[in-house]
Amino acid sequence: MQDFMRAGVAVVAPHLVPRWDAEAAVILETLDSYHRYAAPYQEITGLRSEQVAATLRDDLRSVAPSMAAFVDHLQANLQAAGCAAFVPELGLGGFDADRRARLLYALAACIGMPSPTDARDGRIVWDVVPRRTAGDYYATFSEHDGEAAFHTDTQYYPAPERWIALYVMTPARCGGGLSILCDGEAVRDALDGPETRWARQVLEGQPLPFRVPSVFSTDRRPGVVQATVAPVFSSCPGVRYRRDTLLDGWSHFPDYRSAEAEAAVRVLEAELVRTPHAVRFAMPRDSLLVADNHRALHARTAFSDRQRHLLRIRMRGEERREAMGFPMVSTVRAEALETGR
Repeated sequence: MQDFMRAGVAVVAPHLVPRWDAEAAVILETLDSYHRYAAPYQEITGLRSEQVAATLRDDLRSVAPSMAAFVDHLQANLQAAGCAAFVPELGLGGFDADRRARLLYALAACIGMPSPTDARDGRIVWDVVPRRTAGDYYATFSEHDGEAAFHTDTQYYPAPERWIALYVMTPARCGGGLSILCDGEAVRDALDGPETRWARQVLEGQPLPFRVPSVFSTDRRPGVVQATVAPVFSSCPGVRYRRDTLLDGWSHFPDYRSAEAEAAVRVLEAELVRTPHAVRFAMPRDSLLVADNHRALHARTAFSDRQRHLLRIRMRGEERREAMGFPMVSTVRAEALETGR
């Protein structure tokens, strides 16, 4: 428990979870009135406006008071802990897969405004499962079974979502796929020492290119590569980082690469290795993690069980989006130019 506290993670007791047995039916009925053709859960797409999303949230809170109370408790824990709230048992294990996912969406809709994960179809609930990829497809962590190093989600977008919900449908039976969470603000503060303050200043002041994975690209023309150019540390979001998207961004946008920036990233990586403000833990079936994507860095160990299945929903908060506006740049891969693709 002490490790959770040092990492800024609150652990929520199971007895505080919603009374799903009493409220599930009316919650699903309310969702159906907003998403009439969204069955199964993979077909749930974003609502047409923030006003409609707010109305859905009000309606859900009205018909499901225990879920509303749980969300209030969860948000209070998030504010007090700083980074995340972990619920070891959400209480959805007795429902079929589709109802579990739809009830998770209802919970997310009460926390923030769920945002589309896939730019192609507007899907809200993302299945975190290993996928087969080929060619020049640039995969993201949620599409493979390898190790996922410390990162924030959608660091490759100008305005990353504030909240991330991860729910375990089926955990890895191989013992891998462990979750790791780290307090990004504590890491930032640790770099303020006399020997590393220069690195913090570089990471706060120098824009770096984070490449957009193929599945999230907003430009699907052949050979086009996109990246968002932003510092690692800023006022909003507090931290934005993923090493592999940065390295790939540098390879395609070398004008943003410098020896000083590379050295600062190495200092950051060294701090992430030794920081005491991190916790490693297994997420069992029916567990939930809600993380502040503007502060928490998260990671995952590799796994071999390809039946591992998590659900992820990203949510926007009430922060002003224009305060997080950073440019997105595009280029065409050299090999695509040469082949004419």
